[in-house]
Amino acid sequence: MSKPWSIVTCILVVQLLACAGGEGLPEDPAPGETRVSVQGLAGSRLYTVDVTAQPANVTFSLRYMAASDTYEGGLMLSGGTQTLTAAGYVRDSAGTRVLVATGSATVDVVEGGAVTVLMNLQDVTPPAPQPDIPPFIRSAFISGTAHTTNAIELAVSVIDLDGDPITYAWTSDCPTGVFSRPNEAYTTWHNMLPGPCKLEVHATARGQVVSISRVVNVEGPAVGGVLVVGTYIPRPRVTAIQVEGQGLSPRRFLREDAVSNLPFVGPNRTFQVEFFVDYGTQHGTRTATLDMSEGSPCGTLVRGADTCATSPTPTSCSVRYTWTTPLPSPLCKLTARATNGTLADAFTIGTMVDWVP
Repeated sequence: MSKPWSIVTCILVVQLLACAGGEGLPEDPAPGETRVSVQGLAGSRLYTVDVTAQPANVTFSLRYMAASDTYEGGLMLSGGTQTLTAAGYVRDSAGTRVLVATGSATVDVVEGGAVTVLMNLQDVTPPAPQPDIPPFIRSAFISGTAHTTNAIELAVSVIDLDGDPITYAWTSDCPTGVFSRPNEAYTTWHNMLPGPCKLEVHATARGQVVSISRVVNVEGPAVGGVLVVGTYIPRPRVTAIQVEGQGLSPRRFLREDAVSNLPFVGPNRTFQVEFFVDYGTQHGTRTATLDMSEGSPCGTLVRGADTCATSPTPTSCSVRYTWTTPLPSPLCKLTARATNGTLADAFTIGTMVDWVP
């Protein structure tokens, strides 16, 4: 189907000998005719709404009336208690009717009277599937000293929160290296030639792969060893800027947005400006600041709450500033900047400061 369905609450008005005319229906109902009007479903774009009355054992389809924005229909029912069951359908890509909503209500049909019944048409489509939660590496260790005369122990601990089966694959860039259990979480490894070797393990669960690698130096006779461990520092990324305050409802600009400009804001007003940063790591020397990169002048900025400075250092965080706008100014740009060592990123939003209501 083309869209998800949420629970829809509709009112079915069942009338006998006292129903106003609608598009495509007679102005005056015939004696004994019951009319049904369903409100609130037009926006759902159902293909059809069928109503069955029991014990009369009568089924009829409601028609959409553009003039009243309702689904309506009529049928002949004898007096007494009747159970009305409604079923809403859409058409799938192949043109087949698919049931998406059902509901029922009981009404006492009394000649010369009118009864209003509240009926809930509830979504019967299944919920969207839960996306897969990838596995993650909890820990890994190397035990022993790599030497041409002995093997070292390797182990990795991987968790998959979905409980998916996990497979392992150990590899080495030294062709002469041998793993005792290359497809298990624990293994030993031995290389008969001295020199550096990169050892890597890939853990896979439902097609999602995580990996970790280490470089070991295999020692030989009268040869010292050096273990080099590197840490990857990704470029930080300013992911969004949010602004709210006097005369301005909260506006959030994402890095993926096509435009990033505010409507005009009034002079000498106070706004809260918060920007969000994804550092992707807990390592490195980091900064996160907001400045006015253009505009002469553009008011004042006062730094407020800063989750980037909390401990332990988070990988994603935000910083909030209070911005007081100046007198009317041709142009103001607010630029959020983030650095991790020599790696930097910036994201700018623009606005005009002018007299506004």
